[in-house]
Amino acid sequence: MSVQPEVTQIGEKLRLLQVRTENTKTTCISVLLLMPLLENTAENAVLASFLTHASAKYPTLSKLNERLEELYGAILSADVSKLGEGYRLRFSITCIRDDLALSGEQLSVEALRLLLELLFSPHAENGLFDRAQLETEVRLCAEDLESELNDKRAYALSRCLEIMCADEPFGVSKAELLEAVRAVTPESMFKAWQQLLREATVSVQVIGNVDFAPFENMLHKALELQNGDRAPAEIQTVFVESAEDVTEVTEEMDVNQSKLVLGFRTGMRDRDDGYFAMRLMTDLFGGGPYSRLFMHVREKLSLCYYCSARLDRNKGIVMVQSGIERKNKDAALSEIKKQLKVMQNGEFTDEEFAASKAALCDAFRGLGDTPEGLDVYFAQSLDGAVCTPEDMVKGLAAVTREDVVRAAKSLTLDTVYLLAGKEEAENA
Repeated sequence: MSVQPEVTQIGEKLRLLQVRTENTKTTCISVLLLMPLLENTAENAVLASFLTHASAKYPTLSKLNERLEELYGAILSADVSKLGEGYRLRFSITCIRDDLALSGEQLSVEALRLLLELLFSPHAENGLFDRAQLETEVRLCAEDLESELNDKRAYALSRCLEIMCADEPFGVSKAELLEAVRAVTPESMFKAWQQLLREATVSVQVIGNVDFAPFENMLHKALELQNGDRAPAEIQTVFVESAEDVTEVTEEMDVNQSKLVLGFRTGMRDRDDGYFAMRLMTDLFGGGPYSRLFMHVREKLSLCYYCSARLDRNKGIVMVQSGIERKNKDAALSEIKKQLKVMQNGEFTDEEFAASKAALCDAFRGLGDTPEGLDVYFAQSLDGAVCTPEDMVKGLAAVTREDVVRAAKSLTLDTVYLLAGKEEAENA
């Protein structure tokens, strides 16, 4: 499906992105706010959930749910994530297409109005959020963070990133964030919310087959751009071009399966520097079942239960994750390095190269099948030029074997982290 977004810059670091999609039954609307990672990190983590559970007009969850039912069962969601040294809050609402409403209501307009009410007119009195509601949201946010710490695969990845980026904002510790979340107060939350609206880079995405005309005026009114209060903060992401040496850390824990995580610097100087070649190289190295890590480390040598590579474009790093038996750590590490050397020497086959390129291109072509898929895709970049899925396919299709080899040669190993099982150590 062809995707041609219309981007309107309606204020400083405030844009409206509109994408008309045909043959879909839903409309997806999102408000995305990007702040420097270390600015009110704990409060922003709680705000994502807090602001989608009540507002001044709908002060209880039951009243809010009644309104969502009036909008034919519209669905609200919120999440937070790191984008480089930025912290992104994403608030979304999905509703059925306007022309499917029984009485001809402009559901997309009403859905955006509700989303803006939640974000800009929250349930608060005298400069404070409701304490009882806040206590509930803090507890839920803390439980979410604890569940991430209890997921040993996610925990090992987080620990490797913390060690690798210890001197960068990106290396903020989940344990430190959990402690800070528990210390959030109604006063600190309200101040963080005010700062978020004043300093965030904002992108509003409306994706569906709707009349886009009303949305720009609604945003102007909601943000009151005329008063000049907004002073968007700059996001300065640290891109380290190469690792000076390798840091190796082993930690023990009661786990049934050891986790080996490797962190590589890519040589990228920004999120667009050689991106297409690096994306294809990472996929061929450790993406699908055609990849070198899957075929050799897992299938041929049986050194791990899983082994994959992932590129973080917004930070310029590649992470390799594997689940192993502790006794296989050295052999698995050696084979992962060997397969990277294969990539650097251009010794991968034409069939592997073609399979990787086809898989990635097919994945991007499929994004236009649903408004939700496009919404998640465009949410990865809140500023600068908009790259469509079709642009991605063209960029990937143009990558040559030589480009992949060049990208592989730019990788330098920075950190090796092993989360090792104590029982495994006793039996080794």
